[in-house]
Amino acid sequence: MTDQDPPVPALPDRARPFRWLYFTARLLMVGALLALAAWLPFGRGEGPLRYREGDIARERVVAPYDFRVEKDEAALRREQTQASAAVAPVFVRDARVSSDMLARLAMFQEKALAVVLDPAAVRTADRSARQRALGVPLSEEGADALAAPGRARRVLKELGAWLHDLYDAGVVDEKRGGQILGYPTVSLREGESEQVKAASALYDRREALLAIERHARSAFADDARGARLAAELAAPFVQPNVVYDRAETEWRRVQAQGVVPATLGFVKKDELIVDANQRITRDALLKLESLHTLEAARGQRGDRLYPPLARTLLMLLFVAVFATYLRVELPAVFRDNAMLAMFVLLTALVLGLAEVATGLLDLPEFAVPLALAPLVVGSLLEKRPALVFTLLLTVAATAVTDLKTPFVAVAVLGGITAVYSVARLRHRWHFARALLTIAIANLVAILAWDLARGPTAPMLLRDGLAGIGNAAAAVLFAFLMLPLVEHLLGLTSDITLLELSDLNRPLLRRLQLEASGTYHHSMVVGSLAEAAAEAIGANSLLARVSAYYHDIGKLAKPEYYAENEHATRSLHNKLTPSMSALVVRSHIKEGLEMARRQRLPRAVQNAIPEHHGTMVMAFFYHKALEFDPAAHREDFCYPGPRPRSRETAILMLADGVEGASRALAEPTPSRIRGLVTRIIEERVQQGQLDECGLTLQELARVREAFIPVLTAIFHVRAPYPEEPREHREGREPRRRKSDVDFRREPS
Repeated sequence: MTDQDPPVPALPDRARPFRWLYFTARLLMVGALLALAAWLPFGRGEGPLRYREGDIARERVVAPYDFRVEKDEAALRREQTQASAAVAPVFVRDARVSSDMLARLAMFQEKALAVVLDPAAVRTADRSARQRALGVPLSEEGADALAAPGRARRVLKELGAWLHDLYDAGVVDEKRGGQILGYPTVSLREGESEQVKAASALYDRREALLAIERHARSAFADDARGARLAAELAAPFVQPNVVYDRAETEWRRVQAQGVVPATLGFVKKDELIVDANQRITRDALLKLESLHTLEAARGQRGDRLYPPLARTLLMLLFVAVFATYLRVELPAVFRDNAMLAMFVLLTALVLGLAEVATGLLDLPEFAVPLALAPLVVGSLLEKRPALVFTLLLTVAATAVTDLKTPFVAVAVLGGITAVYSVARLRHRWHFARALLTIAIANLVAILAWDLARGPTAPMLLRDGLAGIGNAAAAVLFAFLMLPLVEHLLGLTSDITLLELSDLNRPLLRRLQLEASGTYHHSMVVGSLAEAAAEAIGANSLLARVSAYYHDIGKLAKPEYYAENEHATRSLHNKLTPSMSALVVRSHIKEGLEMARRQRLPRAVQNAIPEHHGTMVMAFFYHKALEFDPAAHREDFCYPGPRPRSRETAILMLADGVEGASRALAEPTPSRIRGLVTRIIEERVQQGQLDECGLTLQELARVREAFIPVLTAIFHVRAPYPEEPREHREGREPRRRKSDVDFRREPS
């Protein structure tokens, strides 16, 4: 190649730019699933089975290592409270109080006697007044009684002895019911010594004053004024000398609580804790709870990396296996980010519900509504991906959320039943049918598992109710999710297709009134497509609805299409072939615009351009060749793309055979078979079916499905014009003088 040679343009497929947003969205979806797997479980810690006393053990539990059996928290607190309450309050004898009070009494005694014996105070009234001024509260009667020298000496002497005895015994602030602070005994500390003292051996201030009063009445039996004087003088000098030591008491009680053992025993490694199908006793429950607490504590201390990493790897394996399946078996689904987003959303929802049910609500694993995933997928796609997704999701959910073995059997049976329960979803009440079938499947699986272990009636009832609740929750979530998933991700369920098949929809009503021929053509094509789709197991409802709307673009110019012409002369006789091709081709663009305005599902919109593929408008092309042999074939081709699904490929074939059958003069079964066979072979040879995934065996079934429907119609239509003989032989085609009847052009 020289410098003067023109550069060769890059092929379109090789010049495609890297789609950053497309692949970024995929990475974000995978990252979200991996993060969710690493974060789970959020409602419970890792550990053995969680039971209540009296439950039946679901499996054998053996100690994985040595550990101590911890007491029940409530029992431990109760024992600690009892140990704390058993500690008697600590009191301290304060010698300063007794010495101070006795010293004050001695000082008062000296001053009082000095006043009594003072020769200057001759009158009793003078002595009384001076004694009341000594600082000890005295009544007038008491002061008069103290004015007598003999009585004063005797009372003050006896009072000192009585106070000394009281302080030696000990005086506390208060006693109630013969107890001090509610205890019959106290610990009395005096210096370095300590002794247990009965509360009855100590006085409170009231008892001390009563004791002095009794002594006074006994000592002054013949002198009532002296007895009253002794009782009155004692009140200021009686104060508590045994004081409560709160700090020491609380410290001793805390020490007593710490001495209470927190464990009941010791479990050796490999020791049987509880066997399968055995009733959980109190002892076994304490062992299980101790093991659970210990494993949770170990996880918090240092085992934070490995479980999340293991769950992440399991989720990554699940994503890789399912992505490989989609890429090999369903490449169209694998390339569609909306479809992948649906799978990610369902996976996250199932994992979240599993954690809520078994972790937060502490329900049996049978209550996890995994069937909602196959219900949604089965309503939007075919059975194969729904079944594979159910099996892989069951394994992933079991491993990631740490569910037990019984969950696998129940989830698989319920999930497969869910897939087939919505295989032909035609009414919303079919969800009730799905609920019933899933509930029955769950109950059968649960009973088969439980009965093999000899369960109790309460256990059977609990697990059975969990299975029924599982089915109800799955159907409820699926029913609520379907419209949301369809709207956000642009997917289509059979329910939506059923709503679109209503012939009173605005577009179909317009088609019936404004383009009756196109309307009738669409109905017939719908019958053909539905029969063929049922024959090969494709979505027959989607095929029929796509047929109803595949030609809505003709509403823009209905009179330019053969099935709607009422005049004997076609309007295309006034147009050049290229202009006619442009008008006919425009119904693709107009149809897509109408479909977008009416918010038709993407699956139905795809049928509008794909049902013609990239076929050539042969009539206008050959007509153009008559005027210009150099006419380009590409100018007379539909824009495409070629059919990329089995349903749109069936629609292409049904559209072709319906138009061609009307051209048969005598539509006998043999001629119809030959016509259908020829059209299918032409589409195959032209490469129009290369991207739809139809096999030769399926094409044969499609052909056999078309023939009975076409035979029943028996509508005669003018024959198709064949390619001019001159053009086949390579000669200059002769120009025709007569107008061309466009009614022979296929619609």
